[in-house]
Amino acid sequence: MSKVKPAPRSGVDWIGYNLKIAQHRLRQRLDAELVRIGITAPQNAVLLAVAGNPRISNAELARAAFVTPQTMQAILVNLERDGLIVRSPHPEHGRVIMTELTKAGQKAVAEGAKAADVVERQMLSMLSTEEARLLCELLKRCADALNDETRRSIPHGS
Repeated sequence: MSKVKPAPRSGVDWIGYNLKIAQHRLRQRLDAELVRIGITAPQNAVLLAVAGNPRISNAELARAAFVTPQTMQAILVNLERDGLIVRSPHPEHGRVIMTELTKAGQKAVAEGAKAADVVERQMLSMLSTEEARLLCELLKRCADALNDETRRSIPHGS
């Protein structure tokens, strides 16, 4: 009985590999745009998250920026030092720290969003509007398929 070994695929044929290349180049381009504003991509993510919810927890901020809670603490210290945020105890819940944008932080959010839009438009420039919409939907479905909670609800063999 002979077993035929499947031919190894090269990296260029792997969707995950191509996704990682795209993510890496996206991050490089975003970093290049954000350096002009004086912030990093994780700082931009934090500022955007705080803009949407000033009572957001540090753990939620860490998830939004794809960093550890320890790294998030350092990011918050730097953002506060740079005058982009202020943190203060919640008036009713002493253990809860509220994070709010300063005027400079609001300006950085607006500029960071513009920078991200420029980079995303460049990334999608070779796709039609429908292809870009489909890519977004497919990536969401791929992420959902890898989500532990979603996987538990999908019967094996499906």
